Amino acid sequence: MNKALLIRCAAGLLAFLGAWVAYTQTESQAPLSFQRLKDDLYVIEGTSNGANDVGNVTVYVTGEGVILVDDRFEQDYADVVAAVKKITAEPIRYVINTHHHGDHTGSNAHFLPTVEIIAHANARKHMIEGKMAGPPRVVFTTESDMFLGGKEVRVIYNGRGHTDGDVAVYFPAARTVALGDLLAGTRGVTNPVMDYANGGSIREWPATLDGVLKLDIETVIPGHGAVTTKDGLMAHRNKVAAILTRVSGLVRENQSKDEIGKVLVAEFDYKPINLRSLDGMIAELKN
Repeated sequence: MNKALLIRCAAGLLAFLGAWVAYTQTESQAPLSFQRLKDDLYVIEGTSNGANDVGNVTVYVTGEGVILVDDRFEQDYADVVAAVKKITAEPIRYVINTHHHGDHTGSNAHFLPTVEIIAHANARKHMIEGKMAGPPRVVFTTESDMFLGGKEVRVIYNGRGHTDGDVAVYFPAARTVALGDLLAGTRGVTNPVMDYANGGSIREWPATLDGVLKLDIETVIPGHGAVTTKDGLMAHRNKVAAILTRVSGLVRENQSKDEIGKVLVAEFDYKPINLRSLDGMIAELKN
């Protein structure tokens, strides 16, 4: 290959790489989508590229500032703020963390200088133990009620499920609740995933959801996936209870982990991510 041809090939390769980098950056920096649910209540949905590994963010516009539920990963901070600015010019005043996992609390550290962050006491404890950035300054154990711009938000702890620090964020005027990963799914499939290292429990999960179902709600915002209804939440609650009953029976029969996993895949459409907590589930149900 002569020198001129080599130079042209190198230049072409650099041009291709430059175009590819520009393309991927454009994809990753695409504006986040959001939908208006009711009056001044919005949800910033999942990710801009259709993936389901990043959670929903609830936006409540009060007239005196914005209340957010969850704030995604640290790298999503600027995108979340930009999406909120498209909804309202009001400043973000509060962030409520539904639990401690990084896809729901990752932007806390960016918000803390100007925003108050609220979470359950157990969620803060897990963030401190895990040396996670941005632990909240305000915590509660049973319920915390907020009033801003004449609007009420109730943050309620009903018990263990995904972790031991999951909360329901209830907007009474909108008859809507945001649940974090007490309800989370992809492509219409919702299966319980327990973080047993941080207090998760499938045995207590149905009763935790029973507490939520006592609220006057018609709209339910999951931690991941599409917004649903009270009927959708009831179906999820019943599915968790069915899984609990089925696996409890298999554990009593001394079935192996592999056999239990096959039943969960065949009967409940379990995915690999759902099976991550299978060891912990079996250990919990043996006791």
